[in-house]
Amino acid sequence: MFTKKITTSMERALWRFPAESRALGVGRSTIALAQASIMIFTPASYLFVPVGADEIKVDCSTSAQAVSLYCLADSADRQLLNLLVLVFLLIVASGILPRYTTVLHFWTSLSIGQSISLPDGGDAVAQVVTFFLVLACANDKRTWHWQKSDHGEGKGSVWQGIAWAGWWGVRLQVAYIYLNSALAKLPVDQWAEGSATYYVARMENFGAGGLFAELFRWATSITLVALLSAWGTIFGESLIAFLLLRRGSRQTMAAAISTCLHLLIILQLGIVSFGFIMVGAVICAASRGIDANTPRWKDALARARGSVPGGHSPTPSDPEPAGRTGAVKIGA
Repeated sequence: MFTKKITTSMERALWRFPAESRALGVGRSTIALAQASIMIFTPASYLFVPVGADEIKVDCSTSAQAVSLYCLADSADRQLLNLLVLVFLLIVASGILPRYTTVLHFWTSLSIGQSISLPDGGDAVAQVVTFFLVLACANDKRTWHWQKSDHGEGKGSVWQGIAWAGWWGVRLQVAYIYLNSALAKLPVDQWAEGSATYYVARMENFGAGGLFAELFRWATSITLVALLSAWGTIFGESLIAFLLLRRGSRQTMAAAISTCLHLLIILQLGIVSFGFIMVGAVICAASRGIDANTPRWKDALARARGSVPGGHSPTPSDPEPAGRTGAVKIGA
C-alpha cells in the first residue's frame, strides 16, 4: 500500500512537472550571460597564466580536460577561442532550441572550468548545473525558451521522466552547495564569533572594492553590523537550501534571498560572474515554484490596476468611450 502511494505520488509529480519553463530559461540565460562576462572583460592572458614555475599551457591529462575546446584546438590562438566561447554562450543566452543548446552550454562550461588557470568557484557550479540542465530540458520542444509552454504535448514520454529527474538534480545540487557553504563556516573562528566580514572587507587582494568600498569598511567596523552580516550570511545560505527543497512560493523565496545575498556580495567584493552564476542556478532550481506563482503575481498586479481575475474588467464608475482600450484584461 505504501509503495503504491509513492508510485502514484511520483506519477502525479511527473505529469505536473513543467518541462517547458520560462523560469528555467531565465536561469539558463543568467548563467550563460555571467559566463559571457568573463570572456568579454577578461583577456586570454589573464585566464591562462603561469601557476608556480609551470609554463602557460592547458592541462589536457584527464578525459574531462581532453574534450575541452582549449584542448581540442590547442594550437589555435586562445583569444580567438575565447571569442568562439563567447559566441556559444550568447547563443545559449538567446534561448534558442533549449533542448539542444543545453548540450552546447554544458560543453562550453566544461571547457571554461577545466581549462582556465584561475577559476572563481562559479565555473565549477556552472559545470554541474549545466550537466543537469541537459536532462532537465530533454523534453523542451520549443523553438525559444521564452515561448509559452505546450502543457499537454510530450507529457507521457520517457523524456518527461528524464526532465523531471534532471530538474531534481539541479535542485538537490544547488541546495547542497548552499548548505555545505553554511556548515563549512561554522567551525571557522571568525565566522563563529561574527567578525568574518570585518576581515574580508579589509583583505588586501580580495577585500571591498569599487564605489562602495569605504562604505562597507565603515559599516563592518560597527560591531552589530559585522555580527549580523556574518551570521546573516550563514543563516541565509541555510535558509536557501531549506526553501529549495520545499514547494511553491518557498522556492520563490529562495530565489529572492539568493539574489539579495549575491547582489550585496557583488557590491562589496565585485565578484560579478560568480554571483550571477549562483543566482541563475537558484532560479533554475526554483523554476517550478516560480512558474506556479507567476499567475498569482499577474493577478495581484491586475488587481492593483483595478481588474479582477477571469479576464473581465469591472464596470467603471465613469464608463470610457467604446474606442478606448486602456482596460487591463487577465488571461487575454
